[in-house]
Amino acid sequence: MKEDKYIPGIYNYCDRWCERCPLRRRCFLYAKEQKRIARHKARGEDPYDWKYIIQDVKENFDETLKLLHKFAEEKGIDLSALPEEKHKDYEPDDHPLMKAASDYLKMAQKFLEKLRQTIQAEGIDLAKTVEIIPSAKSNIGTLRKIAANYEVICWYHTLIPVKIHRALQSKMEINKDEFAQSDADASAKIAYIGIMKSMNALKAIYNWNEDLQDGALVLLVAIDKLRRGVDKEFPGHHTFKRPGFDD
Repeated sequence: MKEDKYIPGIYNYCDRWCERCPLRRRCFLYAKEQKRIARHKARGEDPYDWKYIIQDVKENFDETLKLLHKFAEEKGIDLSALPEEKHKDYEPDDHPLMKAASDYLKMAQKFLEKLRQTIQAEGIDLAKTVEIIPSAKSNIGTLRKIAANYEVICWYHTLIPVKIHRALQSKMEINKDEFAQSDADASAKIAYIGIMKSMNALKAIYNWNEDLQDGALVLLVAIDKLRRGVDKEFPGHHTFKRPGFDD
């Protein structure tokens, strides 16, 4: 792919779910990752083996460090003379919104385990039923949709707290960094998108299985609290335009 087909910085505004991203072919990081995978496969190596992942991360870090030192040298900046960052009296972890996000993560983990077991059991029962009643195959589509909703909740329950943390961190640095406001709004927007997708998935699961309704309802209340919290802390996220995604 030609360089001009990549959308600059698009990877800074996504949810990292490359498999479901319609713009992955225009993402430089995605292309780079595909090359990494192909390189290892050509050598007969498993690209998902932690040994190679860590090795690649180290190589990327070393490359970035070299570029940083080169840039500093060209600009006459002495990196060793930079002042150490002062300890902050207030951290994002102390913020009520971050605490709510952490609580949601813990609750979601427990619910996901029960949901996983339920889907697995339903799948086994359905397979047996289909052998006796072939017309029951029509229920396979429903179970697949529920499995897809499981994946949505699973993916975003960790991403939401991460993006909220970054949004709060950037908000605290607005007076020091001219890009902090846009970073805060961008991170909040990604968290919000994950929240809305998770809410829709939870509603589908609530309507699917009575045994899961209590757990789904508790999570819906918790995640709606996050939705309102993000809106209150970062009202600008609604109008923030992410390159490529919101053009």
